[in-house]
Amino acid sequence: MQLKHQLKYLPVALALAYSPFAMAQSSVTIYGVIDTFVGYQKSTVGGKNESLWVVGNNGEMTSRIGFRGKEDLGGGYYTSFNLENGFDTSTGAQQNSYRLFDRQAWVGLGGSDVGEVRAGRQNTAMFVYSGNMDAFGAATYGSAFNNFANWLARVDNDISYLSPKFANSTLELHYSMGEKAGTTSGNAVYQLGFQSQQGPLYIGSAYLNANNTTNTVNIKQFMLGGNYEYGVGKVYLGFFRTNEVISSTTGNAFTNPAGKYDPTGSVVGTTAGNYHNTYSLSADYRINAQTTVGAGGGYIQDSSSYNNNAKQFSVILNYDISKRTRVYAVASRLINENTAAFKMTGASLTASQALSPQAGASETGIQIGVRHMF
Repeated sequence: MQLKHQLKYLPVALALAYSPFAMAQSSVTIYGVIDTFVGYQKSTVGGKNESLWVVGNNGEMTSRIGFRGKEDLGGGYYTSFNLENGFDTSTGAQQNSYRLFDRQAWVGLGGSDVGEVRAGRQNTAMFVYSGNMDAFGAATYGSAFNNFANWLARVDNDISYLSPKFANSTLELHYSMGEKAGTTSGNAVYQLGFQSQQGPLYIGSAYLNANNTTNTVNIKQFMLGGNYEYGVGKVYLGFFRTNEVISSTTGNAFTNPAGKYDPTGSVVGTTAGNYHNTYSLSADYRINAQTTVGAGGGYIQDSSSYNNNAKQFSVILNYDISKRTRVYAVASRLINENTAAFKMTGASLTASQALSPQAGASETGIQIGVRHMF
């Protein structure tokens, strides 16, 4: 009787087993990066020659822990999410004490043939693409592209669409809501990004427009670059342009702690019509499967009457101990002109881990670090 009773429910069990809901697969991945270095910087600060030794954080990559998930909804559709927290390995503190998931916090719905829609705090297209335009990964003391170009790294309240891959290319659109009553453009951020891999050639381009609360001040940024794989390494080109209409009231784009603008600083101006252009050229060479060397430089052109230009030259050595662990070393020289005061910032350094050269002062930097990914 017991067997007969159990067999009665067999058709129901089989039906559930083969239904889209029962077949749906879900997974959550815990991942992270721990990047710590010993750094040395030397420059002129307050009229004195100053040097600084630090046990720093975020040399090649920002240290983080993340949670990434995806659920198969059947029929080629899925839902996904990403939560990512940045932290300081030298102290154990959160990268931003008032945000638990300061790097990413979004949820998305997508399909293999239709692309994906996401909503939440997200990386900008410029941040994602920039590492493909620089032999230094748009990080470390040595990256002129990172030190000079001041793209926005991530944005709050962002709704994005990422296209499915076509001709080995992808397109993405972003709209960050300003969340201001009576306007859809005040405090809003708009983005357009495109990247393509055609054999050994990678090309990426992105545009960003950020408005202040009243939509009277507009920050406009453009990035274009890529790399070419020549067999035993890559050659990288990067270009970034931004206007100089910056103020402390430009809304969520610049109260964002990942943004690199400093309204109180003297490097970026506030005059309409002025701009900065950043040019970067670099290359790397694989000595063997574990060892890569690279070199490069960059130049930033200030269109204003101040001519606050700067240039930088750097070298890097990467040695992969394993698939997850790397040792790296960087040496760099940054030369400010006139009253320019650009500095070496690494991937995302705290103020206590970097010198701020005075106007017109040059800077030397050395890093030796370990990066572990899990």
